[in-house]
Amino acid sequence: MLRIVDLGKSYRSRERTVQALAGVDLSVRDGEFVTVVGPSGCGKTTLLKIVAGLLPASTGDVVLAGQRVTEPPADLGVVFQEYGRSLFAWKTVRQNVELPLRSRGVGRTVRRELVAEALDAVGLGPAADAYPWQLSGGMQQRVAIARAVAYRPRLLLMDEPFSAVDAQTRGDLEDLLAGLWRRYATTVLFVTHDIDEAVYLGQRVVVLGASPAGVVAQFPIDLPAVRDQLDTRSSARFGELRAQVYAQVRRTPQPTRRVPEVTR
Repeated sequence: MLRIVDLGKSYRSRERTVQALAGVDLSVRDGEFVTVVGPSGCGKTTLLKIVAGLLPASTGDVVLAGQRVTEPPADLGVVFQEYGRSLFAWKTVRQNVELPLRSRGVGRTVRRELVAEALDAVGLGPAADAYPWQLSGGMQQRVAIARAVAYRPRLLLMDEPFSAVDAQTRGDLEDLLAGLWRRYATTVLFVTHDIDEAVYLGQRVVVLGASPAGVVAQFPIDLPAVRDQLDTRSSARFGELRAQVYAQVRRTPQPTRRVPEVTR
């Protein structure tokens, strides 16, 4: 479904060149749920933006369903960390969810059916006529997920989508996403800084190294397909997998940051 081949990204200024990604190679199967972790600032979000066609690569290729990505693909969905910025405050929940379908030219009848199904799937059917500012943070993120699901993307990219909500809401959203993934068989590439979350959600955990980032390890996750916040997280196997991923991330050095000189 998705192939990332020898991907590199550099940022240039007059003073210097910063290489964020180098030699990233990764393949994701159709219908697979892959989570990506790594040291803070290692380039996880940069990788996701390149895969989404929102940022050009300096070297290498991203190929989605056999087509090289040079702009945002039509069958791609993205859920960002800052969900509030991706929702239009003056539009209702229903109107926000149907926006991508309108841009695709989906007819009104089909559009309404897809939106209603997506809102019911995330438990927001009764809130269809509310406005985002009337909802809690967790409910706003559900709106963002519903919008992506209604679009029926072949590939769903998620950039730390639950990091801004409380622990209980985060667990609820993780289980919601897992259920939607099983229901729609969407391919998911999920970036997170939370190792527990990566192990809990993923079929495979990919670890990126320090900037310039490359893939330094991959861990197949052999937990049951249907997982539970209490039973799964308290299981011995979950603990073993978490420890393996955590040890790899700890072995990976933190990205170096250039500290500007202070002139007195």
